[in-house]
Amino acid sequence: MAKDKQKPGKGFPNRHLHARASFLYQAATYLTLQATSAPLSPESDEIGAHERHESLNPGTGNPKQVCHLGAHLRAVSQKGQLRLSLDMKHSLCKTCHALLIPGRTSTQNLENRSKGGSKPWADVFEIECNICGTKKRFPVGAKRQQRKDKR
Repeated sequence: MAKDKQKPGKGFPNRHLHARASFLYQAATYLTLQATSAPLSPESDEIGAHERHESLNPGTGNPKQVCHLGAHLRAVSQKGQLRLSLDMKHSLCKTCHALLIPGRTSTQNLENRSKGGSKPWADVFEIECNICGTKKRFPVGAKRQQRKDKR
């Protein structure tokens, strides 16, 4: 007796891990944006308005919760052997796992350390985390080497 052929499955393997990683990234993004961009309502009480304004400054919301979600996202992707997209990897701090949003939780800079900036191929895009101070550096214009399985 021959075995029945299996029907082609829907989707891809580890769909639940991809959904979990996506949810964690969206939750971290939402909490980061919520903590840094909530509108202020005009109030006559200066003390209450001042306290509310201080709690909405960039980097003062609840970075511990966002960092915890980022660490959980990285752990899920490593344990499940998921490949995160480059954009997702570039937007997470490797040290504190915070979400790097330009102008809010990170500062961006384009630098060229060549003598007088004379070499245009030496441009490096630098992202600095405002929470822990870690810097991520990416070469500008350089082509990435293909993965081994794609060669």
